Amino acid sequence: MPSAIARLRDAVNDIQGWLATSPNPGEAVVRQAIVLRLLQAAGFDIWNPAAVVPEETNATGNRADFLIRAGAGKFALEIKGMGVTLGAVHFQQAATYAVNEGTRWALVTNGRVWIVIDEHLPGKWEKRVALRVELGQEGDTFAADLATLLDAETWRADAFAGAVAAVRQRQQQRLDEARIHKEKRPIVEAIQARYQIPTFDLAAENAVEAGKITEAERDVLLCKPGKQVASSPNAGQSPVTPAPELHFTYRILEAEARAIYRPGDGTWTVLAGSTALNRVLGQDGSNAQGIEKRRKQLREGGQLAVKSGTLLEYLQDVKYHSASTSAVDIAGASRNGWICWKDSEGHPAQEYRPTHQPD
Repeated sequence: MPSAIARLRDAVNDIQGWLATSPNPGEAVVRQAIVLRLLQAAGFDIWNPAAVVPEETNATGNRADFLIRAGAGKFALEIKGMGVTLGAVHFQQAATYAVNEGTRWALVTNGRVWIVIDEHLPGKWEKRVALRVELGQEGDTFAADLATLLDAETWRADAFAGAVAAVRQRQQQRLDEARIHKEKRPIVEAIQARYQIPTFDLAAENAVEAGKITEAERDVLLCKPGKQVASSPNAGQSPVTPAPELHFTYRILEAEARAIYRPGDGTWTVLAGSTALNRVLGQDGSNAQGIEKRRKQLREGGQLAVKSGTLLEYLQDVKYHSASTSAVDIAGASRNGWICWKDSEGHPAQEYRPTHQPD
């Protein structure tokens, strides 16, 4: 029997095919030909009204298009026509129904855009958007992301929070890879042209040896496969395997730093090209002395240099063993790294923090 990802890929291909000649279908068509088809492909029993509950009005008078129940998990699903731009009023409508049903999760879709609402997030309704995926994503990325989010087994295990984190990590990885292709490919091509190197692969190796790009950046440019986040369960295990690497950004004043967090060993690697504030606050404190000492060692090792009167620049990747120590060195002052470091959606690293992980 085909896997959920295979079934979803086939369904997405068919949907994209007829959308080419029937753009912007209304809500009824989106419900029948897109939403129900994708739910079925993901493993939900769409013919069981106890599992896929249509237009049920609850005790408070709120109603969603569907309430989806699977084992320990459930979510409200609000559907609009493809010509509708999704916004706060739709998020509120779906989230209110979800809360009244005792779940934190709601999905809102116009068939093309799928938005995950997390009622546990603070702020206005727009701030409670935990994730957004779109049918127009290149290749099979939409089908893969949707397979992770809609996998009925994930919902039965009440493990959707992990699925959201996994898809966010994939999205960040795609952004990072796009940045590398934009920023680093011209460097390799210039080296190839200057030294008349016969292939791009050899030029990339030369760029690594010259310190112009990192090995990880070379692998992206050469399209070498990296570690993947598992999106389907094994018996007796959590449906989503934690990502081996998580990408975060810390912006403070003019400084902007990027880091890779590896939950397996608890390390934080601040990436080359990141900038830090050229300052140290609280000069007489032990924290300030630690900043000065580490920065001196990094400068002497050729890993850190003065970029301007206000900024320092990391010339090489630098590994830290603490989220806060890395953030402190970026800010030049005391900071809680689990709050400062943010993912691509603006969520703090605290949301990914293992219970045993130190500051």
